[in-house]
Amino acid sequence: MSTQSEAVIMAASAQFGTIDYSRWQAVRWQWWSYIRYPRAGTTELNFFGQVAGQTGVTMQDTNLPKAGSFGQTHFLLKTISTDIRITNNDADGFTNANYATLDTQTLASDYLNGFVQAGLFTLNIGARPFATVPKPFLYLPPPGNDVDYENSYSNQITAVPTTGTTNVVGLPFATQIRSRKNVYVCDPNILIEAEQQFTAKISFPSGLVPVIATNVVSTDDVTTNPLKIGVIFDGVLLRPMQ
Repeated sequence: MSTQSEAVIMAASAQFGTIDYSRWQAVRWQWWSYIRYPRAGTTELNFFGQVAGQTGVTMQDTNLPKAGSFGQTHFLLKTISTDIRITNNDADGFTNANYATLDTQTLASDYLNGFVQAGLFTLNIGARPFATVPKPFLYLPPPGNDVDYENSYSNQITAVPTTGTTNVVGLPFATQIRSRKNVYVCDPNILIEAEQQFTAKISFPSGLVPVIATNVVSTDDVTTNPLKIGVIFDGVLLRPMQ
């Protein structure tokens, strides 16, 4: 029985002609695309539509070689993940003196009550849908392991000598669960062929979901502390050898 990678190469051979296996290689690969989430919210976020080198777009934002396709390579999609990235997510500590401004100190409230709890992810290849996932920031979590903040900040109490009271010190921190066992697996895997056009988007059919932590995210969405949302494709890249 052939492996999935071999089956993909056989499928490519049937469509594009005979393939010399010795001149092709299969490597594990990730493609990613990050775009800004506007403070006012949006009805739709479209990913993999930009390439590095465009105005304001770097390799940290995307490694796609061609907008809307993988260029001259085939890609066997195994898992789909989302990611939330912001430069500074701990603008202030959390004490009983500033609890009223919890919503503007970190992105914690957005994780609990904001855009993280909404949205619909869709993947179309050509004109055909291949994946539809509600609440993608919950059901398409990122892989890997994040730093454990809980051990550093929870249940820390410090005395305030001048008032004789105590404050709970630390950050109301929240983040997506990062564990390989929770990653959304495409089963069966999805083959996206060379030069085949695809679209990946997160829409908000119920309406705009503004950012709650408006004192954290930069006012113009661009400079000081932009909030960026990412989609990550993990799988096997099939490419001709040099």
